[in-house]
Amino acid sequence: MSAVRISEFVPQDNVEEKKALLPVFLNIWNTPDNLKYLSQTLIPLATETVQTWFEEHRHQGGRYFCALDERNSIVGVMVVKENPVTGFEIYGLGVLPERKGEGIGRMLVKHAAIIANADGFTDIKALVFTDNKVMLCLLISLGYTPISIDHHIRSDGADAVWLQCSLV
Repeated sequence: MSAVRISEFVPQDNVEEKKALLPVFLNIWNTPDNLKYLSQTLIPLATETVQTWFEEHRHQGGRYFCALDERNSIVGVMVVKENPVTGFEIYGLGVLPERKGEGIGRMLVKHAAIIANADGFTDIKALVFTDNKVMLCLLISLGYTPISIDHHIRSDGADAVWLQCSLV
């Protein structure tokens, strides 16, 4: 794998980061192989929807972390939510289809633990559709354990499992 680094993007405040993040985010989330794992409705995301998320996520505790290659191109995106009451959650994670299998997702998940720990959280949660074997295997290999299941939450009837990793 070529050199990849993780950087936080703040699209609410930085127009250049927003311009760089928007097309990549849409590409990652709307790729058919990703959409089924990142959307409960299975409806592709519209530009306007994602732009609204970029403006409102901070108010809901959302933060964006991008995996950047040696040319500073975004190759992966992780969205986390921080809430002092409900905790730290990996809310969404995706990698460009042509960059899958390079360990970028693993880097992003490991980075989530660094951020959560630095912000005083003692665990991380993630909701993963049960047919997303790659993400389930990744999280389990990093010490996440299933804690509950939500039945039939995707429009095609798929279940999702909550996983949690203790940081202490």
